Amino acid sequence: VTSEEDATLLDDGIGFTDVAKRPTPMGSGLRAADFRQWAPVLKDKIIRYSPKLVCFHGLMAYKAYLQHGEGVKEQAQLGLQQRTIGFSAVFVVPNPSPANAKYSLNDLAEWYGRLREFSQQ
Repeated sequence: VTSEEDATLLDDGIGFTDVAKRPTPMGSGLRAADFRQWAPVLKDKIIRYSPKLVCFHGLMAYKAYLQHGEGVKEQAQLGLQQRTIGFSAVFVVPNPSPANAKYSLNDLAEWYGRLREFSQQ
């Protein structure tokens, strides 16, 4: 799906957003102030729209959300999280950015497969 077509995913109940709304070349360019500003906005959106499932791309994004949206510092791992956001389950997959070379294309496909399996339960 191209960026021009991603709005069509709403027809399938899938939406996209960011934890922080400031464009940077890489996520590491975001500051704590960005997350302090935007993570509560994301939390409000999730609670308002109450999706079945929320997926974070990368542990860094999820941990930043936890700290600035929930006010907690917790350990997190890839996969289904124990913590929910409102009534929404939370799943974390590896960040698919090429800068995150730790995960191969096969690894990413496996994590997206797990996400798909969970979403169909």
